[in-house]
Amino acid sequence: MRIDLAHRALFAGLVLACSLVWAQGSARPAWSELTTAQREALAPLASDWAALDAERKRKWLEVAAKYPRLSPEGKQKLHERMAEFSRLTPEQKKTARENFRRAYEVPAEQRQATVQKYQELPEDKKRELANRAASKGDAQRPPASDTRVPPARPPAKTEPQKQ
Repeated sequence: MRIDLAHRALFAGLVLACSLVWAQGSARPAWSELTTAQREALAPLASDWAALDAERKRKWLEVAAKYPRLSPEGKQKLHERMAEFSRLTPEQKKTARENFRRAYEVPAEQRQATVQKYQELPEDKKRELANRAASKGDAQRPPASDTRVPPARPPAKTEPQKQ
């Protein structure tokens, strides 16, 4: 009985230790562990970096690796988009990732042709498309419900039972 209890305690301790190591490992690299070049490239994400999981960090580090080859305008545009992305809600980020994934399922030539067509549109047509896309997103989003929790009622007063 004692040996079984000792084995269980040892196992629980090992599980706890492994989970702590895993949790610390999944947070790597920390912002302070990034190179100066990586921190420069990922600056708009600095305040969110600690909350990102390992996979997201890996993908952003891939973006950072390409950053030095961008033109100054490209760097500015990337930083603006990163800042916009960091302000999105988790649901909006999920949608953006899905849209990005779907866009890259299309062959590069077709994607470039579509972008070219869009760029050739008059500004009013672009606004119309943007408004239509925004209203489509609103239509798919369920209405916000009242998430307030009603206050708890105090327990009813009870008289001690007579025996």
